[in-house]
Amino acid sequence: MIRLQTDGAFAPDGLAGAGIIWQKGRDTKQLSRVISAPDNHAAEFAAARVGFQILNDNGQTDDIIQFTTDSKAVVAALTKRYSHGYAEDLAALLALTDRFKLVLPQWVPEKETHQAHALAQQALARQRR
Repeated sequence: MIRLQTDGAFAPDGLAGAGIIWQKGRDTKQLSRVISAPDNHAAEFAAARVGFQILNDNGQTDDIIQFTTDSKAVVAALTKRYSHGYAEDLAALLALTDRFKLVLPQWVPEKETHQAHALAQQALARQRR
């Protein structure tokens, strides 16, 4: 099983960043990435896509993925396979998640995503330098 946690950040000046943490056994990896998104919800979807793309690129599609995020919109959309306002973002995310053996999306409170949040904020800070 792989534990994947993502967080998207969007700033009022239009900058966006993603924080991604994935863990398999005792091996943990982290990534802070600049992304493009028009708002916070889209940033959350983009962060999730980055996380799943990394796992896909590393050949982890046969693993069960325990996916956590503080975005209720992303979890609800994945669970229902429907999103009214973010249908294109969801379609791109489903194109990735459907490659995996099993994805278990779970919402977690923001207080449990500090590390992923800090990584997303680092991506914002890098853009401001």
